[in-house]
Amino acid sequence: MEEANVLNFSFLQLLSFVLLWAIIGGLPAFYLFYARDRNPRLGAALGVVVGVVMGTWLSANNLLNEQTFLNSIAILWLAMLLVGFFLPAGTHSRRVTIQQRIADLAYGLLMPTFLIVMAIVVVPMIWNLLFAFRPVRMRNLPTVDLFGLNDLTLNNFDRVFAARSGQFWNILSTTLFYTFAGSILAIFMGLVAALLVKDRFPGRNVFRGFLLFPYIAPVVSLAFIWQMFLNARFGLINELVASMGGRRIDFLTTPGWALLMIILFQGWRYFPFAFLFILARIQAIPADMYEAAQVDGAAPSQRLWYITLPQLRAVFGTLFLLRFIWTFNKFDDVFLLTGGVAGTEVLPVQIYNQLFSRQNVGTAAATAVVMAVILFIIIGIYFRWFLVEEV
Repeated sequence: MEEANVLNFSFLQLLSFVLLWAIIGGLPAFYLFYARDRNPRLGAALGVVVGVVMGTWLSANNLLNEQTFLNSIAILWLAMLLVGFFLPAGTHSRRVTIQQRIADLAYGLLMPTFLIVMAIVVVPMIWNLLFAFRPVRMRNLPTVDLFGLNDLTLNNFDRVFAARSGQFWNILSTTLFYTFAGSILAIFMGLVAALLVKDRFPGRNVFRGFLLFPYIAPVVSLAFIWQMFLNARFGLINELVASMGGRRIDFLTTPGWALLMIILFQGWRYFPFAFLFILARIQAIPADMYEAAQVDGAAPSQRLWYITLPQLRAVFGTLFLLRFIWTFNKFDDVFLLTGGVAGTEVLPVQIYNQLFSRQNVGTAAATAVVMAVILFIIIGIYFRWFLVEEV
């Protein structure tokens, strides 16, 4: 961090500067006043003022660099700690309502998590959005002004949608098909697995643990195993096909077969997640319902269709939503298995290729923004018309 003067800041720089120093000053002051049974909100307000004033003074005097920044935080927090030793205990908890005390406690417990999420999720999302509207390439990334707004452009989005021969729309359709098929397959396999182990039999617990293997094993090792199984020259699958007089197929480089294989891999790898949800809900279904149906002469298939599946509708809805979001954003499975060749390139792989192969940060960021918008639209449609709630 070079020496910076607050007088020369742009709007975004000034906003980020104020927020940073407000957090540095306000957060410890909140806990200090809370520990001394004084109004923590008043303490946070005072801390915000002290933090912003301190940061502004350092910046205005050209003293703000990496070392002084860290030293200033240490001095500020140490000073507040010393103040806490001499600050007499108050009676704030006895002067406010129980609701107010609960609210203060909730703020104290949630603020660290909120700030961490802001730092590692929200702030990168904001900068990704800014990069989507700027002509940023990998070679000039070290010198780019993160807060600059003077070179905004829509050229990145033009490149995304005007890709050669409608490439973006082909990739989008592949992504949606892969996402829908992979999500449904994982849930179906999870349902089958849950139905198999819901009743007692010797070794049931061991078998249940074995079913979790695809989900807990490292994805790199699993992808390597699948590549060995599906290899055209020495893979187990092709050896079986050849032994029966069939023609060897390179499953991971042949269009059609490659997409089918990554969908099968997706369903196999993530069905244990659905299995755990579905099994827990099945075990919560009252046994009286099954006993009554059995007394009335209902066959096992009828008990499944009229009792078990209706009870699982809300679980299916939740699982589909979660699996759809995660699969839509999935990168490593496709990249490790096929690298995006043979018609298996999905949007996350395209972002990777734009960023590291073409070294175009702006276009990659624009694709990520388009991808997020599409996902929000699909999720909005789901919540509006297809959401299933437990009753």
